Amino acid sequence: MSDAHPAPADAYLTVDAVWNGHRFLGPTTFRSDGERLHPADDIPARAPHRHLGGTLFPRLTDHHTHLGLTDQPAVFAGGITHAIDLGWVPAIAAGWLTDDLARPSVSIVGTLITCRGGYPVNAGWGPPGSSTEVGGEREARLAVRENIMLGASRIKVTLNTEAGETVDDRTLHGIVSESHAHGVPVTVHVEGDGQTARAVHAGADQLAHTPFTERVDDDLIAESVRRGIGWVSTLDIHGWGDPTEQHGIASDNLGRFASAGGRILYGTDLGNGPLAVGVNARELRGMLEAGVHPDAVLRSIGGLRRPDDGRAPTIGPRLAWVEGTAPSDPAALPDWLASAHGLTVRALTTPPEHVDGPGAAAPAHPAPASAPAPPKDLA
Repeated sequence: MSDAHPAPADAYLTVDAVWNGHRFLGPTTFRSDGERLHPADDIPARAPHRHLGGTLFPRLTDHHTHLGLTDQPAVFAGGITHAIDLGWVPAIAAGWLTDDLARPSVSIVGTLITCRGGYPVNAGWGPPGSSTEVGGEREARLAVRENIMLGASRIKVTLNTEAGETVDDRTLHGIVSESHAHGVPVTVHVEGDGQTARAVHAGADQLAHTPFTERVDDDLIAESVRRGIGWVSTLDIHGWGDPTEQHGIASDNLGRFASAGGRILYGTDLGNGPLAVGVNARELRGMLEAGVHPDAVLRSIGGLRRPDDGRAPTIGPRLAWVEGTAPSDPAALPDWLASAHGLTVRALTTPPEHVDGPGAAAPAHPAPASAPAPPKDLA
């Protein structure tokens, strides 16, 4: 019996450059099977072939979002192919795990784990059910397991002494231990004196923000680097283009962390105020101004966990496309990346007359939308 929905015939396309997760490669040809792009050495005679031009990124990731507060299709259209949601009602967030190609691919933490009455329970931005208040280690371990059963691929705990009490160290260590027993990393919101050290010493895998309320001393930065802890940037929330004192603290910490060889992850805290919905040029520019090397900036948003073997990766079903090639002037990099479009492989290999997408000319790209401005102390 014949397939009622046969797979599309292989098609080929050539781009001017591709980012392999570590560096840019020159002109590259891919074979499309309709869902993924596979690097190709040869183009068979009479095979459909399209010179797309521009630059392909296998993924552009925002490592700190709150997708319940933003327009997910707009996030994807603005170039973000993968989004990490760092706290929402699990029953809602689990619905974002479906493979809807009109939206970014999503990972979730489920609820934010905090103490009774702790941040962000009374902050005003999270709906009921988006935080789990725990009274001790046993309840915290249970909260970890419940979030994982509901689809969480990482766990988040908040340590914000500027907003009240936090979980104690025993409970914090229990959260980390339980998460790691399930093979799940832990992200920590740190705010207030001494909270960065608590997260590092408890074995956290990631900080949800570059620390912005305390200067992290060089020894603690070195320990963070040794432990392989990733720091999510989130600089632009501190003033949204009009830098605040907290922006200065975070920028100094991030620059010294970068100089020490720390792993930096691009993240915006999307949903927290008037941030670009899509790739955020101000965030990228802030990272450069903090002293993060342009290559590290690119890896922070477009990194892939694969060795740099000098080859183009298989890409899809989502990808990001940017017109032209990377500018030679690092100062132009943020605006260039912020012009990215999130696209699907199927859209790329559909004849131009049947799809709005890059063809002979670049697709129209409206200015990034902005989210409404909820309270600034979003986690």
